[in-house]
Parts: sequence; C-alpha cells; structure tokens
Amino acid sequence: MIRAAFLATAAAAFLSFATPTLAQDIKLGLIAGMSGFGASYGASILQGTEMAVKEINDAGGINGRKLVLDVADDASDPAQSVLAMQRLVNDNVDIVLGGWGSSMVLANMEVAERAGFPYIVVGASNPRITTARNKWTFRILTNDNGQATQLADIAVKQLKMKRIAVIHDSNDYGVGAKDIFVAHLKELGVTPVDIESYASNDKDFTAQLSHIAAANADGIALMGTLPAAPAIMNQARDQGIEARFMGAAGLSNEAMITLAPEASQHAISTAYFHEAIDPQAKAWADRYMAMYKNASQAPRPSQAAPAYRSVYMAADCLKTVGTDKDKLRLCLKDWHGHFFGLPPADLHFDDTNQLVAPVVVVTVEGKGYAVLAGAN
Repeated sequence: MIRAAFLATAAAAFLSFATPTLAQDIKLGLIAGMSGFGASYGASILQGTEMAVKEINDAGGINGRKLVLDVADDASDPAQSVLAMQRLVNDNVDIVLGGWGSSMVLANMEVAERAGFPYIVVGASNPRITTARNKWTFRILTNDNGQATQLADIAVKQLKMKRIAVIHDSNDYGVGAKDIFVAHLKELGVTPVDIESYASNDKDFTAQLSHIAAANADGIALMGTLPAAPAIMNQARDQGIEARFMGAAGLSNEAMITLAPEASQHAISTAYFHEAIDPQAKAWADRYMAMYKNASQAPRPSQAAPAYRSVYMAADCLKTVGTDKDKLRLCLKDWHGHFFGLPPADLHFDDTNQLVAPVVVVTVEGKGYAVLAGAN
C-alpha cells in the first residue's frame, strides 16, 4: 500500500524543525542523532522524512490535515535518546519515526512501549529490538540475522574466502552483527583468523589492524559505521592490508566512499535501497538528489530511503484509521506492501513487529554503489 505518491514531484524546500502546529495537524515525532557520531545518518533520516512530508502536504495532507514534524536529537547517545523520546511523548505526537543506532533504539523504545506510542524504526538492526513482547515498536529494516548471515554466505560460497578476519564496534550494533556473522561462518566450516573490537569514537586502529595483517586475512568483516569505518579502511590500506572489506548496512552510506575513496573500493555491504532495482527507485533518487543538492549535508539515498518509506507507511494507516494510537498500532501490524529499491516481495510484519523484507547487496565501484552480481 505504498501509494503512487512515491512518484509525486517534490520541490526543493525544507521543513523547519519548529513548524507551527494547529489543532487539526498530525504530529510526526522524529528521533535520531542529529549530533554525535551518528550525525551523518541522522541528517539523512531527516532529509528522507522531510521529503515525504512535503510531498504529502503538497498533495493535500492526510484527509485534509497537515503533517508537521517534531524533531528530537538524541545526540547518538543512549541516555540522551531516552530523554529525547520522553520529550516526544510529552509533546503528545501521534506517531514516532526514526531511531538510528541499535544502542539508542534499545534504550528509547522502552519509553515508547510504556507510553503506548506507535514507533517505526528505520535505522537499527540488532535482533533484540524486535521480540515477542513488542507491542508498539515496529522495524522496517531486515535485522542482522538476515544481513550478517547473507554476508557470510557471500564471503564463503560466492567469493570463496578462506581466511576471514572480523573487526567490530563494541556497541550493540557491532557486537550483535559480529556474533551472528561468526556463528554462521562456523556453520559453513570457517573459523575467523582474528576478531578485533574498537569503540565508536576511536580514531587509531593500528593495534587491531596489525593483528589482522599478521593473520593474513583475505576478507575483513567490518561491523561498524561512520566515522570509524572509513578510518579503519584507510589505515588498513596504509598498513599494506589488501583484504576485501564487507559489512552490514552501516557501510552502505555514500559518505564511506567520500571519506575512503580508494580504500573502500570493492567493499561489500547489505543495503536497504539501490536505484538500479526498479524504475520507481531511480525516479525517487533523482528527485531526492535534486531536492538536497545544495543542502549542508550531501544527499545520501541509501540512508534517506527507509525514512521516506516510513512516512508513507504511517500515512497509509493515518488515512485509514486516523490518529487513535491503538488503531494505528493494529493497522501497522496488518500492513502489506512493497518498497521501491528492494527486490520484489510482499512485505509484512511478523509477530514480533519485524518487517519481513529482502535486502540488496551492493559493492563500491568508483564513486558509487553497484548491485553485487550474483548476490541478489
């Protein structure tokens, strides 16, 4: 039920963080890291959300009601994320979107669950986010059970790698993805030659990379995000390490290529969008790139697309049942549809509120991402 509005023309305009709200307006709460180490991802989530809201409002809103954004910056910090979510609850928004970083979402979702607020997560993949006890939290991204196992299959079965090292962030995202990847490698008969960890804000990875170099790895699974991931790639190449990098969707951020233009070449990652998948995806990407070409942060389609989709998913239910929160929750549980930029599938939520959806696997080629041949 993601409607034809996906292809509506969008003008190059931004919504203010402090849009005046009228009584009849529908308030969308957006939570993400607009500052801190996740700011690059947060800015893209905001762009995708703004774009969808503008399209919907330009087309007449939701049954004549305007959508307004209430943006909460959680500073990419779990404790701050709890406070940011509580602020949205206190503002009595109608639905919450966003959520970047597994550590932040694992913390802030408890506030949404206790308060009874529908929450659509667009940027966190740890499997513990969606469990049988979920009532209000929905995730539209494939979790690491799907992503990390697919990466292991590609490394061993398709690329025939024999000596795989792992370096991972010590946060919930990095540890969760690492554990699943390593477990599946062992099911495939491969034991990692080395496993290293780092902290999200680390800048020097000499020690970890020295161990990986000594292990003579032919592949490196990098389970992390900006800003550390491109620094690790650059420092690895400086040490003469030639192993091919791979990782989950934290690596599918166009800034990775900007910050490590040579070192990131041929790196593989799972992703939630690629414009080559279908004509709708290409049309959306063209509109998005045009809308944000002069923005303070360069447009990054891979990160903006899930947020954009989440607004239209919410809009489907807001049109159907209005703003009653329990009715919205039930509507989301019954949602079925298709996302542009992903392999065709009938998307739906399972009994843990996890969207059952495919991922696309991409590789860095030149200045952009290409779909990895044979992996999709």
